[in-house]
Amino acid sequence: LLSLFIFYIFFYIAKKESNFSIAFIVSLLLIPLIAQRTEIRPEIFSYLFIALFFWILWSWKNKKISSKWLFVLPILEIFWVNIHIYFIFGPALVGLFLVETRTFLAKQRTSLFLSLILTSLVTLINPFFIKAILEPFNIFKDYGYRIVENQSVWFLQKLGIVNNPNLILYEIVFSILILSFIAVLISKRKRFSFTYFVLAIVWSVLGWLAIRNFTIFGLFALPILAYNIKNILGKKFKLKSLNAKMFFVFVSLAIFLISFMVYSQKLPLNKFIFGLGLMQGNNQSADFLKDNNIKGPIFNNYDIGGYLIYHFYPQEKVFTDNRPEAYSIPFFEDIYIPAQQDNSVWQEQIEKYNFNAIFFSHRDYTPWGQNFLIERIKDPEWAVIYYDSYIIIFLKRNDINKSIIDQYEILWE
Repeated sequence: LLSLFIFYIFFYIAKKESNFSIAFIVSLLLIPLIAQRTEIRPEIFSYLFIALFFWILWSWKNKKISSKWLFVLPILEIFWVNIHIYFIFGPALVGLFLVETRTFLAKQRTSLFLSLILTSLVTLINPFFIKAILEPFNIFKDYGYRIVENQSVWFLQKLGIVNNPNLILYEIVFSILILSFIAVLISKRKRFSFTYFVLAIVWSVLGWLAIRNFTIFGLFALPILAYNIKNILGKKFKLKSLNAKMFFVFVSLAIFLISFMVYSQKLPLNKFIFGLGLMQGNNQSADFLKDNNIKGPIFNNYDIGGYLIYHFYPQEKVFTDNRPEAYSIPFFEDIYIPAQQDNSVWQEQIEKYNFNAIFFSHRDYTPWGQNFLIERIKDPEWAVIYYDSYIIIFLKRNDINKSIIDQYEILWE
């Protein structure tokens, strides 16, 4: 619901900057990029706050709302700084619009300037004060563990093992953006938007550097492309003639069919049950541990750490989780990865932590993860007691676990 609301805000601005037909066609092209990040994560709130900031600033600039709305922005920023790390784009957006509205009356610019000052100051209202403000500039560093969503388009294409059509779509949209700005400069130089140009550059670069930014890149590309295309075609472009309507239908259908063919394998047509809440059996593996009173220490892989924290913290601690910034580089490079690659390192970790269970997402396709699972299945000291579409659970063969292993052990041929 939040995603649909966020999309509506950007679509509304795109429609106002052009017309429904242009906004609709551009939307069909961009929806796969916008849908890149469908996981339920805190960043959805950054998309929401960015959309609200953008709508308020755009509406104020176009004199659709009064200057009083600008003082809603600091209130939103208080929530944003305590929810997700992209809060820095709040003051950045206000500052960008302040630069563009330099021709406005002094009274109007004063309101925007005060809004910028307040929006910047309220970022200090967080548990970590200045440290939190600096964190966005430090968090995207070398963790000692590669995160796919933080990799660049160039790196993933060179790697050749990530099947993501959005890598090519990003390049197509980026190329269209560049061409649209060039066309506007040639045909309607006075209509060239400095704000849209900066936003296009910023989010294109961030999208290129990390595919996690594809969604916000796609959202901003929607009004920017709609605005540029409208100015290239001119005000006279309307779908009144039969030929224009036929062209609109043809282009829309073509984009839809191409997208459907390219992305059909990714669509959850038969894989999942549509509905609200968690998928059926989502908590089954955690319930299995609880029902059988299985205790740790637990060795787990990166992908499943958050799941275990949700179900078992603080009773059980995880070995790692998918917040790489919370761990040191030596942890990943000298302990976590080597323990899955080298049996001697694994034995050292067993002696150190005395693991009683292994809780592992077998959809971990890292070379070390797959190697580790093969070695543990062959390891006589461990028994597989649970397996589903996502999780495999091993239990240490000892007197405490004997009754559970006798009842649930899965024998592999």
